Amino acid sequence: MKILRIFLLTIFILTFMSVFSFSQNEADASIVISQDTLNKFLSAIGEIKRTENFNVAGIKSDYTWIVRNPRIILDDSKARFEADVSVSIKFPSVSYTTPAYGEVLVKYLENENKIYIKVDKVAFEVAFSILGKKVRVGEIDISKIYQIAFTFPGPKPFESMVSVNMPDGSIKMIKIETIPVLMIEKGKIVVGSQINYLPVK
Repeated sequence: MKILRIFLLTIFILTFMSVFSFSQNEADASIVISQDTLNKFLSAIGEIKRTENFNVAGIKSDYTWIVRNPRIILDDSKARFEADVSVSIKFPSVSYTTPAYGEVLVKYLENENKIYIKVDKVAFEVAFSILGKKVRVGEIDISKIYQIAFTFPGPKPFESMVSVNMPDGSIKMIKIETIPVLMIEKGKIVVGSQINYLPVK
């Protein structure tokens, strides 16, 4: 009975711990990661700033970019990164703010039982105008410098096999099989498992 209690407690914890999907079926046990949780972490990092040199069209100068208000937005089957980037070019003296958009990778690593969330690419353009002509300095992918990744524990049960004491004194073995389910919904990531119980003969 002790093993049965441990088994029931495991299922209870998994149930209440509570895209793109590995399976469209509903999970029996799941973990929910809210958009707010991810953005609290980004807020804690604060502003990211960098100065770089350039030599374009015979003009040698440098520019500074600052990432402000970074945020991850979770919507139906989509996860994206947005930020406001302030760009200041020393010569010619130019300052502006531009939005930066990025891709967010969300994966469940079943073998490791981990939920992996990574900002994959966040690009913005650096450019200025001289005599009405646009001079493009280049495109910056800040995810190569501003590396953001999250890892959370997954919803896989702790046991793959449990034993149940039967009234006749025999022991029945039950195998636990799981099918991963990953969904991105508005404001949250839901990662769960469909759980199948198979009597072992």
